[in-house]
Amino acid sequence: MEHIKNAYEIAKKFNIGELSLNQSSSFLINLGMNQSSAQGYIYTYVRMIEGKPLTRTINSTATEYYLERIWKENGPRGLKKALSSLSQHFEYYEKTSGSAMASQRKVYDKYSVLIKNQKEDVLFPDELDENSIYTEGQIKTILVNGYERNRAARKKCIEHYGTTCQICHFNFEEMYGEIGAEYIHVHHKIDISTIGKEYSIDPLVDLIPVCPNCHSMLHMKKPAFSVEELKNVIASRRASHKTG
Repeated sequence: MEHIKNAYEIAKKFNIGELSLNQSSSFLINLGMNQSSAQGYIYTYVRMIEGKPLTRTINSTATEYYLERIWKENGPRGLKKALSSLSQHFEYYEKTSGSAMASQRKVYDKYSVLIKNQKEDVLFPDELDENSIYTEGQIKTILVNGYERNRAARKKCIEHYGTTCQICHFNFEEMYGEIGAEYIHVHHKIDISTIGKEYSIDPLVDLIPVCPNCHSMLHMKKPAFSVEELKNVIASRRASHKTG
């Protein structure tokens, strides 16, 4: 347990640039860890904080300690990224090895409950790692926009609807000129928490371009507001301003 605690604290310092990888590894090696384990524990923290797939497996005790500390220090948003990192690792490891990560999944499930009923803290597509691979439906409790990493589906959706928000009609290029050209978020209309299995999406039915403001408002409740519900909210607000 002392090794785990030390590794976590050193990994934090490495992540913010206070220590180099050599300095971090040397410190943990001097405390009794071997080099491979030292670097594995350091990079596990970094990948969890970034929400990227883990490249190494640490034991379930260490996994739980990391999640607990990330939850306390970084809140729901940080925990979601860490859980996303784990989920992607499970998917890769179990498919390639054919073995289930039962003890790790128990830890995952325990911490998923902490954020399950909280207001959605949306991770937009531009906040996610470009190189991460998300299986549709696989990370349903963690990333609202996992589906949107399917570039082909996103492109097809925008080709059909254009880059104007389909809720409030805001267009980035009209407002900001060249720097806003072709910028838009893409929202998945079906709340991921209601999806129980993997399935293929129809980009013209399941996806819709929305501005970041409307995207955030759609996820202000769980399950998310429907597109029509948010349109009605805007229409009602505009009508009240006119009569006022």
